[in-house]
Amino acid sequence: MIRYLLKFLLLTLLLSTTACDKSNRGGGKSTNSFNLKSAYGKINATKAVNEALNLRSSTRAKTSHDIADIKNEPYYKYAWHFAHNEELASQYGIDKNANIHIEGAWEITRGEGVVVAVIDASYFDWEHEDLRENVMMTYNSDEDNNHISNNGESDEHSHGSTVAGFIASPINQKGLVGAAPKAKLLLIRQVDSSDSATIKAFEYARDNGARVINCSWGTNSVSEGVATALLDLKDDGITIIFATGNESQDMDDEFINDESELPSVIGVGATDESNKVAHYSNYGRNIDLVAPGGNLNQSIGILGLDDIGERGSYTQRSIVDDNYAFSNGTSFAAPITAGVVALMLSANPNLTPNQIRDILINTADKI
Repeated sequence: MIRYLLKFLLLTLLLSTTACDKSNRGGGKSTNSFNLKSAYGKINATKAVNEALNLRSSTRAKTSHDIADIKNEPYYKYAWHFAHNEELASQYGIDKNANIHIEGAWEITRGEGVVVAVIDASYFDWEHEDLRENVMMTYNSDEDNNHISNNGESDEHSHGSTVAGFIASPINQKGLVGAAPKAKLLLIRQVDSSDSATIKAFEYARDNGARVINCSWGTNSVSEGVATALLDLKDDGITIIFATGNESQDMDDEFINDESELPSVIGVGATDESNKVAHYSNYGRNIDLVAPGGNLNQSIGILGLDDIGERGSYTQRSIVDDNYAFSNGTSFAAPITAGVVALMLSANPNLTPNQIRDILINTADKI
């Protein structure tokens, strides 16, 4: 996880976070790849979930849940990445279409019955007030136990818990809410970057019921062994999400061979509050999608769980407490996408990874 470690330093210095990248998608990806930084599709959650439901083989009446409980979450008003808020938008210059239009999807499902795994090299603050309710299982792949927290013993970051919160922070009258607030989380800490350790972490996610795996990291040099393992996971029906990275770099460079460029993976870049591809987001003809990642320097940034809990590592802007923070990065665009995939699978458990990718791309809003 070389890239993760390098970005982690940048996170501390520049108040931004990390991620990874991706390449050509086989088996169902449109041949009309997005080959310009200004020609991507940003996920549209409601359209994606509706299309997932339309493909369901058995007839299911379309449900309509009241989403007042979500709107009543204390910090939901700052979630410009989910839905438009006129007051916030006027204050911070947020485009009315910068969000992923998720509220219509929540009327159908909240992600019930879907397990999402998060693999990360950092600690997880899994007992965070806005996370623990949805944590199904924890696993330390290096030590072969369930110890993934620093237990307050150091100031080391818990990047993984921030990522997990964007997927499945619950509806609990505390803080914010994740894209799939009733999905369950399998949190895996993996620091050892060897092929065997990486494959072990992914196989653990599969063996314990994960239908979606989020990876907000990458190496820029994926091995054949890991690539084969990821393809096997896709063949087992698991959708794997990788972020594209934060170096403003063209991923079509012949010397870049990242996990996120594999045919078995959905690669996600970041957009900002102006509804454009974020300046830091890596890009290239093989990036599948973009999703909100925010721009902390030019606008409000994207609100998530703070990565050192009550110590407060990023910026609270004097409007949220130290358990939460505004930041930016493709690290957060990826889990927002993973949460939407969980909503899709909750609406239609029979979707294949290829179908999921096609739906996400074909229902995306071009920006």
